[in-house]
Amino acid sequence: MGNAILQRVGNVIRDCRRSQNLTQEQLAELVGTSYTYIGSLERGERNVTIKTLERIGAACNMDVFTMFKLESEDETLNEIMALLVQCDDFDRKKSLQVLREIFKPRP
Repeated sequence: MGNAILQRVGNVIRDCRRSQNLTQEQLAELVGTSYTYIGSLERGERNVTIKTLERIGAACNMDVFTMFKLESEDETLNEIMALLVQCDDFDRKKSLQVLREIFKPRP
C-alpha cells in the first residue's frame, strides 16, 4: 500500500477526530488503543484495519463510509462536512440558511 494512501486515510482520521474536538489521547481511549497508535495512523505511518476504522468512526459519531465521503484537500471544509453530517436534516437546513445569509451578495 502506497504511503500516499496511508496519508489520506490518516487525514480522514484526523479530520474526524478534530470534528469532535477530541485529542489523540481521548480518541485512543474511546477506541481502546494508545494515543501513539492514533498519532502514527494520522501521520500515515501505519496501516489500519477496517475494525479499527469502524471503532474510530463510532467514537466520532459517524460510520466509515461517511468518514471517507467527506475527504477533501481542504481541512476546513473537511471539518465543516464532518460536523454537518452528524446533524439531523432540520439542523443541516438551518445551517444552510445561515450560510446563505452570510454569503448573500450585498447591494
